[in-house]
Amino acid sequence: MTQELITISRAGSEIGKYPEPALLALIEQKKILPTDHYWKAGMADWRLVSELIASLKAAQAQAEAEAARLKKEAEEKEKAKKKELEAWATAEAERRAAKLIFSCHCCKVEFPKPFNPQSELGDGIGDIFIGSFLVLIPIIGWIFVPYFILRGLSTVVASRIKSPHCPNCRSTNFSRQSGSDEPLF
Repeated sequence: MTQELITISRAGSEIGKYPEPALLALIEQKKILPTDHYWKAGMADWRLVSELIASLKAAQAQAEAEAARLKKEAEEKEKAKKKELEAWATAEAERRAAKLIFSCHCCKVEFPKPFNPQSELGDGIGDIFIGSFLVLIPIIGWIFVPYFILRGLSTVVASRIKSPHCPNCRSTNFSRQSGSDEPLF
């Protein structure tokens, strides 16, 4: 597509033909003056370049306003998309949380996660550690050493062999409501 050329004249003599987009730059460079005249195909007579400047600036302002409107519209669409994604993520999290509800068949209590005996491993090691320091305290420490060390050892062993159980009645007879096959821990 060829661009329409605008003819510019100064003091009655033609000084050149230029495409419309280049005119504002030439005007800013003072190569074309507001007192010059212009003519383009379809016009009945010559007009002042100052009128052309006004119409070009109005068109430029309109284009900038349209660009700003489109940018704002795109931002609003992006916000709406983000909000929709957050709503979906929240709904998905709720769905997954509902999927992880367990029900004890013994006491009929519902709970989010069974008790994990392996979490007591640290307690057992702590008891063994305390018992080993009580050896350093004469008489009273020596009385409690066997208690702490045996309790710590039994907790460590039990944490490795016990199954996950209901936090209410310690029963291992529980199931998920939705029948999910995701791992417990």
